[in-house]
Amino acid sequence: MPNSKSIWFALTTGLLACAVPAVAAPSCPAPDPALRKALAFTPQTVSPEAKTSLDRLTAMFAGAAPWEAAVPQTVADWDKRNAEFSGFVEHFDGPRVAAYAEKPQPDTINGVNVLRISGPSSAKDGRVLIFAHGGGYTLGTARSTLLGAVQMAHATGLPVVSVDYRTAPRGNWQTATDEFVAVYAGLLKAGRKPGQIGMFGGSAGGGLVGGGVFKLRDQGLPLPGALVLQSPWSDITDAGDTYCTLANADPILTYAELKIGADLYAKPEDQKHPYVSPVYGDYRPGYPPMLIQGGTREIFLSNFVRQYQAAASAGQVAVLDLYEGMPHGFQALAPDSPETAASLTRAADFFTRYLDAPESQR
Repeated sequence: MPNSKSIWFALTTGLLACAVPAVAAPSCPAPDPALRKALAFTPQTVSPEAKTSLDRLTAMFAGAAPWEAAVPQTVADWDKRNAEFSGFVEHFDGPRVAAYAEKPQPDTINGVNVLRISGPSSAKDGRVLIFAHGGGYTLGTARSTLLGAVQMAHATGLPVVSVDYRTAPRGNWQTATDEFVAVYAGLLKAGRKPGQIGMFGGSAGGGLVGGGVFKLRDQGLPLPGALVLQSPWSDITDAGDTYCTLANADPILTYAELKIGADLYAKPEDQKHPYVSPVYGDYRPGYPPMLIQGGTREIFLSNFVRQYQAAASAGQVAVLDLYEGMPHGFQALAPDSPETAASLTRAADFFTRYLDAPESQR
């Protein structure tokens, strides 16, 4: 015979089931242009230097037409858009790049075009960094994104190899990861030790580094020494919480424009493949030490947290390094800020800690 407690449980749960109507799963509201405009301000909690740079950026883009308003329709149209974008970035970053007095050298590694950046010390101890640039997988080149490569070369004192992978629609996730892995394999073939090779990337480049490591691991190649992912696009679907909660607060990105690049880079059925969106990868078989950096104003914030949790929960070394009020790609947008200086110093320290020491220091 049932006791009074079980009878009470059955009655209350039954009554609740009857009293509470079924509610449809909530969906993320559509982006609100008015709210986005109202939130287009720089938080007061950032450094004065960052505020100056970001306020200038906000004024520059005020009233600009949405990027997705005129989507290129042909490969030739995309080539033109990329040329326009790359020209703008080179003009915007030009004075800062010139200050480093670098002379990048074009080269080819294992059939892939690259730019070599020597860095201030022209280190000859075997350590080297591979860089994958951002641009939503549709825009940018190794040359137009030179600032990110040069910043890291000077922060670490290490040479950088920037991979000029084919962007969509001329390329896709298979070609981009193939080319990235080919450069790594080429360096190994040339005598570089895997533990002395670091990798870093920003935005889409961060996603490419994260996914490319899964591919090289699956191909049986030894793992590189360490990774630094700056604002990585680690999930090209809109599954993360902050794609919704920060949709109107991110001053740089909207998912409407991101989806254009996502669909060109990978078919919908491939977008959760670990080579495309590394948050879905299995980190348990092994993964290099990984530093993930980003800002609290990014719709990618959930990407950072989810990728960090995936790696850390699998027992891998993972560090999450977040910056108050910073937007996407802040290292390039506010290059003179303490936030950028801190992020580059921490990245350099991470590489120093986890890359194999030069023979002379052993």
